[in-house]
Amino acid sequence: MLFRSVTMSTMRTVLALKRGAPVVLSHRANHGGGQGGSQGSKGQAGLALAAGLALAAKAYNEKDSIFLKAETPEVSIHENRETQEHDNRVRMFMPRDKIFNYFASFQFISASGKKDMMMTPLDFYASITPDCSFAFGVGSGVYVEVTEKEVGSGTYYWGKSPSKGSLFNKIGEQGLLSYTDYCFLLTMLSTPKRYIDTAFEVFDVTGEGAVDAKEFAFVSTKIATKIGGFGSYTNLNQEQILGSSSGLLNYLFGKDRKGEITKAEFAQLHSDLLDEVIQLEFSEYDPKGTGRISERDFCHFLLKNSKIPPKKQATMLKRVEEVWPSQGRGVSLPSFRNLFCVLASGAELDRAD
Repeated sequence: MLFRSVTMSTMRTVLALKRGAPVVLSHRANHGGGQGGSQGSKGQAGLALAAGLALAAKAYNEKDSIFLKAETPEVSIHENRETQEHDNRVRMFMPRDKIFNYFASFQFISASGKKDMMMTPLDFYASITPDCSFAFGVGSGVYVEVTEKEVGSGTYYWGKSPSKGSLFNKIGEQGLLSYTDYCFLLTMLSTPKRYIDTAFEVFDVTGEGAVDAKEFAFVSTKIATKIGGFGSYTNLNQEQILGSSSGLLNYLFGKDRKGEITKAEFAQLHSDLLDEVIQLEFSEYDPKGTGRISERDFCHFLLKNSKIPPKKQATMLKRVEEVWPSQGRGVSLPSFRNLFCVLASGAELDRAD
């Protein structure tokens, strides 16, 4: 309706200018101007130019009014909600490589000029968390170019995690995450704690009790193989992975790739990763750092991972607010962590039935 009113208003301006043309030419004739020949043509050309300028000015003013209306709080909230819903659909239904491309906020340019999409640790968190407030570069084709020199020196903004003793910050200080890193971290998060020793043995190809960079690269090429219609991520080989500026590889094995990780370090990595995700999830509902979140926010956390329609979720949350007002006791971080771990072990609970 807004664009229709703009169009009708512009048409009225055109008709008014058209009706005024004979009047202008008549005044020119009364003051010695002619309507025929070259002078008439020049007069008509001048009138056309004036009409064009008038239309351009009016269109510009109407454009400003459109943008002003679009910047109102109500429209902004609606647009933000639509964006969140679209991001949630990407997280839920897209294949892994497309999710990675959607949430990766940097295009890494190597010294040789090769370009690859890479993400920050907080991009990884945003890619797995519905309604995430930490996402700052989402959308296919939405990225910032960064050179290998900038990544090496750390002279670029990659966004730090607010969590204490953050694993994400330690990885981010070493560089960005590649698609292979992304798939590895997903595998770690989806592995129950009781099976983490088995996961380590998968990476320990030689069975020596420690995983080196070559073993990690070999297994990573297997878990990252998934064709989703975007990019050629399946063509990565060991040499490309080892030679990449991966922040995760730099953190685990050093930039010279001579380091190793033991079974205990592998298990600690799994524990630190899960704890980081829990802290970030909790901090989104507790921005002031009080150590507690409301019952309403806790229920929102449970519902946002479900497939319940948004309108029905809003109705359910309203009922929660009626029973537990904002000044209720709330839910502490330890309680939140315990339930999060229970939910993460849902497959184990199914087997126990």
